[in-house]
Amino acid sequence: MHILTRKRVQKFSRDFGFEGTESDQFERYVAANYLYQYVGDSVDKIERTILGGGEDEVVDIAAVIVNGQIVFEPEEVDDLISDQASNSARAIFIQAKTSESYDSKLIAKFLHGVESITKYAMRPGSIELPPRLVDVATLIDRIAESGDKFQEARIPCDLYYVTTSSNDGQAAQSELQVKQALSRIRDIAAYSEQLSLRTHGHDELSIKQKERYGPQNVQFSFEKRQTIPAVGSVAEAYIGLVAAKELLKLLVDEAGEIRAGIFEDNVRLDLGPHNAVNQRVASTLHSDDRGLFPFLNNGLTLIATELRGSGDRFFISGYQVVNGGQTSHQLVRWSKSDQVQVDPTLLSELWIPIKLVSSGDSDIKTRIAIATNLQTAIDPTDIQSSSQTAKNVEEFFERSGIEGLRYERQGRGTGIEFTRTRVVTTSELDRAVAATLFGESARAIGSPKELESEGAFIWGEFSEEAYYYAAWILYRIDRYFARTPESATLKAAKYHIAMMVSAIVNPRLGSAFKVADTKATTEILMRKRGLEFQIAVGANSETVEAAILRAVKIALAFYSAALAERRSLRKDDVRSRRNQEELLKLATST
Repeated sequence: MHILTRKRVQKFSRDFGFEGTESDQFERYVAANYLYQYVGDSVDKIERTILGGGEDEVVDIAAVIVNGQIVFEPEEVDDLISDQASNSARAIFIQAKTSESYDSKLIAKFLHGVESITKYAMRPGSIELPPRLVDVATLIDRIAESGDKFQEARIPCDLYYVTTSSNDGQAAQSELQVKQALSRIRDIAAYSEQLSLRTHGHDELSIKQKERYGPQNVQFSFEKRQTIPAVGSVAEAYIGLVAAKELLKLLVDEAGEIRAGIFEDNVRLDLGPHNAVNQRVASTLHSDDRGLFPFLNNGLTLIATELRGSGDRFFISGYQVVNGGQTSHQLVRWSKSDQVQVDPTLLSELWIPIKLVSSGDSDIKTRIAIATNLQTAIDPTDIQSSSQTAKNVEEFFERSGIEGLRYERQGRGTGIEFTRTRVVTTSELDRAVAATLFGESARAIGSPKELESEGAFIWGEFSEEAYYYAAWILYRIDRYFARTPESATLKAAKYHIAMMVSAIVNPRLGSAFKVADTKATTEILMRKRGLEFQIAVGANSETVEAAILRAVKIALAFYSAALAERRSLRKDDVRSRRNQEELLKLATST
């Protein structure tokens, strides 16, 4: 592995708490960087994109994106497209190799893996695949069968072969076996006609890593501008008009795709071309009245961490569009229209209002976002996390040491500086408490939003130690899944497993779970009599690990019929209350 890349992978693995071999860590590093706009810093989402485990047909990483969101189950596809007449989809396949060279034989094997997944998607059951690959194929199948609801007749697809090489791999791409393998995928006709393979070395990987902090050193021309006097932590600011041709440099990358991470709520801000507001914007762009655009549209507000100017040329880094998401997406769509393709000069003649602010102060960024009406509405978990109980829980977690856990009570933008696998959010803690302290694993799976409401039974007057107990059980289950990739098929039942572990470790709670009375359980938790919450160290920690193995064994047997279909469990397999009740009986029987 390239020496600089090795150091970056090692730091990334320490920061996130990823273990395993160097190859395992490299896969997660690549997934986190190439899929950042979809997975963010979510350990769970990063892990779920990894297909490894020995039988992966040489496809290390895969992601299916619908309307800008990563999906893991067919039902999630249905939910995202149900309210829109026109939707977007994308499939991404990545092979990550620590080698400093390109191996055309391995590239061809990777492409064969993509071919196998795609064949299965087009004809489910036609070939035999490992469960995790079946999961990906099923998502592509669901998109294909709902083709009338998507903008593209074929599914856009990105193929990456990532190494730590110092060259771009073009020589390997010219090898006959690689060309033939790529041709076979094209012949299936599932993906866009412009399907191609991108071979990346350590330079391209380094660029992807920097994009986690926003695009870097993007150059554009800003002629029609006025300076706004700098105040406080605002380094510099401008207001004016920028040509559409120049603005597109900020909005799309070299491949013509929306740049990663430049929207406050990511590409989910795009409401689609059939939204009423977007239709009005598109109508203006396509009409002869587009010269009136600066008077008919509020334009964009951009906030950058760094801005350098030289005359009319500007270099911008780490920026986000905090206002103007719909305008941005409509402009990108228009730039790809036949109208502009025939007459590209239209992009130079269209002027867009823009406000550009440079500041490294996160508070200033938030205040500007609020002022421009793009601040996300207050989340129910924000109300929960503002309670005194939540503050006490946060303090208790902080006292658990470097081998303990941390509670991220409030979103900080940059997150807690602690191993990510050991950090729990309010939403995650809600679900952990529901499953392990109240036995409500079905609710944790199927109705998590109910748990986030103000006054939910989750935040009672019981000890901070109980919250840590709940979070620790989920943490250990997640670590079990991480070190046993073959068990990943059970992840949808994670909260049922957590419920069983708690019932095994604390039989008194198991008895309370059977009664299913949250008020009665709250009283038991407040009294603490007969309950053991100190499970993170000593013999009790071994008891938890043994309980996890037992709960997993029970789950494997209980869901054997679904698993026999050689796929991972889905929410529909596990969300019913009957599942919760039957699994509890099995876990508490002697």
